[in-house]
Amino acid sequence: AYVANGYIDGEYVMVESEHAAMSGCVGASAAGGRVATATSSQGFALMVEVLYQASGMRLPIVLNVVNRALASPLNVRGDHADMYLGRDSGWIQIDAFNAQEAYDLALCAFKIGEDHSVRLPVMVHQDGFITSHTAQNVYPLTDEAAYNFIGDFQPVDDLLDFSRPVTYGAQTEEDWHFEHKAKQHKHLMDSP
Repeated sequence: AYVANGYIDGEYVMVESEHAAMSGCVGASAAGGRVATATSSQGFALMVEVLYQASGMRLPIVLNVVNRALASPLNVRGDHADMYLGRDSGWIQIDAFNAQEAYDLALCAFKIGEDHSVRLPVMVHQDGFITSHTAQNVYPLTDEAAYNFIGDFQPVDDLLDFSRPVTYGAQTEEDWHFEHKAKQHKHLMDSP
């Protein structure tokens, strides 16, 4: 509704699965867009394969995750199995205690991931049911204050910048792969 009514200037992409959702996020982020999506539980499990693409390509995607148990049995409450499934995917992960923190940390996620000294995707986790399905007060910032906090998006290695061609997802052998992962890990550890 925000896009359709012109409240925000952006694109909303309908896809057939969470795997496709994260694949779309990877493409849009590599093309130079500010990108976010959300998921939980089994959808997160389907998305995991592409999480490694996003972090390996150093794309500052924001993923809001409502933590729920992985089936079976089906359970909408949060046992954090989905969070642990993505633990080693190379994403920064921050955890919200309540609805206000989920809101605040979603804004922080953009600022952290897009920082040029970090350039990594960020997950914001919140407990399924306790945070996602209960009524809690949230005090949002004005649109102007939120935008001023996050700032303008500054793409790096934008695939659509034809004056400076780049490649994403290239093949690497052992020595270069190690160097790439060491840099990625350093920036992850320096992100606080």
